Amino acid sequence: MRIEALLKSVSRYAIPVVGALLALLSFTAGLNTRQAQRSDRVLLAAIAPLPDNVSSRTISDPDDPTASLPPVETYHRVLTTIQDSYYGPSGLGTGMDDTKLTYCAIRGMLASLGDKYTRFLEPDEYRRMQEENQGEFGGIGARLEKAKNKVFVKEVLKGTPAAHAGLVAGDVIQAVDGVPLSGMSIYKAVDLIRGETGTRVKLTILRRGQQKPFVVSIRRALIEPDIVQAEMLPGGIAHIRLTTFNQRADTELDHALTNMERKKMQALILDLRDNPGGLLSEAVAVASRFVKGGPVVIIQERGGARKEYAVQPSKHNHKPVPLVVLVNKWSASASEIVAGAIKDTGAGLIVGTETWGKGLVQTITPIPTDGSAVLITTHRYYTPNGTDINHRGIQPDVRVELTDKDLETQNDRQLREAVAILSGRKFGTPAVQAKAAPK
Repeated sequence: MRIEALLKSVSRYAIPVVGALLALLSFTAGLNTRQAQRSDRVLLAAIAPLPDNVSSRTISDPDDPTASLPPVETYHRVLTTIQDSYYGPSGLGTGMDDTKLTYCAIRGMLASLGDKYTRFLEPDEYRRMQEENQGEFGGIGARLEKAKNKVFVKEVLKGTPAAHAGLVAGDVIQAVDGVPLSGMSIYKAVDLIRGETGTRVKLTILRRGQQKPFVVSIRRALIEPDIVQAEMLPGGIAHIRLTTFNQRADTELDHALTNMERKKMQALILDLRDNPGGLLSEAVAVASRFVKGGPVVIIQERGGARKEYAVQPSKHNHKPVPLVVLVNKWSASASEIVAGAIKDTGAGLIVGTETWGKGLVQTITPIPTDGSAVLITTHRYYTPNGTDINHRGIQPDVRVELTDKDLETQNDRQLREAVAILSGRKFGTPAVQAKAAPK
């Protein structure tokens, strides 16, 4: 497909995305809302004088050799020159693909902007992003985490292929279909494990206490993850974990809060750890559950104009209780909007580590001709107090680090800290009087 056709077919849909769904996060193999983020590089060859046996050819307007060409026409001339003249290592132009050449050109164009969040999505990548926003896709049903340069199974969801195959939390995935994961980003590892429903994937597993790895073959299935997980802890403290901000986030959170209220909830821990973000509209709705007035977030366009996204009073349908929000370095974008609004307005206490630091909003622009899309940074956002968190993140009120050993042994000191804080505070007590959890 030629770039002219792609450019002419671009149809802009204003879909603000504040979670680099491909950027980071709690990663879920075939289940995660954080999609993998790619960093493509352009290899530049050194320019040397042409030897005597190399012919020279000028790409220009044949009617006026001195005239400069429009960028799109320049691309077209280069593509035509490749098609007409390129002599590949295996013969003439064997294996050349216009679509592949065009996609590479688009990636190079976007990479020149120097923004890791602005990128091109091939049809398969864009389809996966849409599936994640809708909340269902093909995979095995295991959440992954990386520590000590190893990919661990953090959680296995009940009733999923991963559970049926016997995977357990703490398993180390060494390879996927024979491809070693050592040195590979967790984003790429997740992408390798996910795939079409009904297909199989082979995982090389090393289990704690065993000396030799083993291989397990798992048939991928349609995963419809519970993006909200809720439990009642002792003392009437509800622990609600929100894993993404897709189209179902606020509705499922509302249901979880209602269920916890039936169980006599006295305090709440909202767990946004490993949540990479998602849709701006869902972030505003979720924050409105806890913030009682003022803006949730301030969005700035590139021209400088600002728009405040106000609290939605219709979301105030639950009784206020003492609130702690758990965050970590993988809490990004929409998670940071919610945490920032709660912190700035004093609606709750932030516990954990500083967040990712993504104060940008991307807009998805679909390209209908082939199903691809471009994800382009179009706005910046600020917390209600006007704080720019880009590259800085949200700083916690109470800092609690988790070590690699904690992750391997499932020792959740951050959650214990939140429980201790809520157990030792009454509603309205200043945060400085918070009780620290025993280590």
